[in-house]
Amino acid sequence: MIRSYLAGDETGINTLFESVFQKKRSLTEWQWKFETLSSHFPIIIVAEEDNQIVGHAACLLFEGVNVDGSPILIGERVDIMVHPNYQGRGIYQQIVKELMEESERQNVAYLYGFPAEKAKNIFIKMTQATDLGNINRYVSINFPNLSKKRPHQLMKALSETELLNMSNFKIESAIHVNRSKAFLTNRYIKHPSKDYYVYHLDSDYIIYRIDHLKSLIPVYTIVDILADDEFSIVKSFKKSLGIGLVSTWGIPHTPLEAALLTTGFKVHSSPMPFVVKTLRTHDYGQTFNNWRILQGDVDSF
Repeated sequence: MIRSYLAGDETGINTLFESVFQKKRSLTEWQWKFETLSSHFPIIIVAEEDNQIVGHAACLLFEGVNVDGSPILIGERVDIMVHPNYQGRGIYQQIVKELMEESERQNVAYLYGFPAEKAKNIFIKMTQATDLGNINRYVSINFPNLSKKRPHQLMKALSETELLNMSNFKIESAIHVNRSKAFLTNRYIKHPSKDYYVYHLDSDYIIYRIDHLKSLIPVYTIVDILADDEFSIVKSFKKSLGIGLVSTWGIPHTPLEAALLTTGFKVHSSPMPFVVKTLRTHDYGQTFNNWRILQGDVDSF
């Protein structure tokens, strides 16, 4: 049976998630991702057989802005999965079909996602979506600077005024998720397991997290850059750090990429396809450089 989400399904969804991806996800993490992250409740489609959830496809819904500045609803496809014991029965096709139809009913302008290669090919064949290209990962080794380092400022410690100022930044001529005060709060401050930091340079800012992984030096992962002068803020941000690895994601052949390359970043890899399905009559979404991705999409999911 193919149906929409019902309260209580999250336990079965997480059990399926563990079976497919071989990692656990707590109910707290599920609730953040599907109940807290956006002001819109997501589209969640499940397949139920033998009294268990064996298939799942979801779309997170965000208030967005089109290239021409008009408000739109943007959907990010996440967690499309079928239990290994139930694959080959057409469940994937059924849940994706229902996901697409419900997205159209809710007037979603674009669906986008970062699927694995096999899932990408099936999704494109089924929905006539477009593979716009691969997202690059950029890395830079940062060395100590003799100037005084700035302390890391936790997002959780920001005042209401500071958050409001950040939310007032306007991105021009690009399809993007609206960084409203509510979005910044839900996405970064309320994350159940990660701490995020912010670096300000006048009205421009960088949001990042700090990891140590297995290395002795810190890894600074940039998850959002909003700046009129991207070169200046990236350069200043790197000077504010000590030794470490700085990493982020981006679309090739854009002003942001130029700023990263000029400040010492290199393209490490391009492992992440960016697949878009246009659901309404907007041609903008079919051009890679018309998008301003939220690096945090890759970081979080």
